[in-house]
Amino acid sequence: MKKILFPTDFSETAANAFRYAIELAKAVDAKIDVLNVYNLPVIDATNLPAGYVEQMLEEKRVLVQGKLETFAAAEPDAPLGELIPLYGIFIPEEIRDLVKEGHYDMVVMGTRGEHNPLEKTLGSITTYTMMNAACPVLAVPEDAAWQDIDYTAFATDFLPHEQQAVAQLMEFAKKVSSEVYFVHVETKPNIGTMQDYVTLADYPYKFTDFAIVNSPTVMEGLDSFIKEKHIDLLALYIPKRRLWERLFHSSFTKKMAFHSKTPLLVFHE
Repeated sequence: MKKILFPTDFSETAANAFRYAIELAKAVDAKIDVLNVYNLPVIDATNLPAGYVEQMLEEKRVLVQGKLETFAAAEPDAPLGELIPLYGIFIPEEIRDLVKEGHYDMVVMGTRGEHNPLEKTLGSITTYTMMNAACPVLAVPEDAAWQDIDYTAFATDFLPHEQQAVAQLMEFAKKVSSEVYFVHVETKPNIGTMQDYVTLADYPYKFTDFAIVNSPTVMEGLDSFIKEKHIDLLALYIPKRRLWERLFHSSFTKKMAFHSKTPLLVFHE
């Protein structure tokens, strides 16, 4: 892992997530590019002098560049790459396109709790990025503080199409010296053995431990497992699905991102 993209809105939540990203970048020997996507208020340019909009854009770019420099300067030990002021109308799409063009290895973003009135806007940006970025996306809750990632949980259905995500996760876990637990939450009662799903030899990866947790809901089951095993990072995989299934998984991922106090790492195809 060499390049991490960190989109910021200059909030306290972003500042906290940036501190987390810094320690993570040090652990994996990566550089962090800090991004802010800006735009202008909607204006009627019909009667404006020639070149006025261009002047406004340049002034805004300079302003955002200064804010990025101030934001980064608050953490002088950050392994910085570039500071990127980027003009764009649709923030999620701009982040997605930059991730692809810049060949980033990970995106790190801050998330506010669902009680926050800005959750709907931030949620759409975070969820869209998780579903569409061409690399894993790490969502850092507003109250999360960096600590060594000793234990990682991967929420799994024990299915072969998870192999690529698991391979990426295992490589990441090796770099941060983390043990990996595989957990499946079963909402049907009286199912508690792995053999109900897959023979051990059929699964292509070794793991520290596995568990099948019985719970009324997947979210409650994951919460329980995180607390019991003192999990530092939760990982999820989102497969390519039909539209209605993608909407369901997007909703679940969003709920986990804003519900959990544990950083959430999302992989997808």
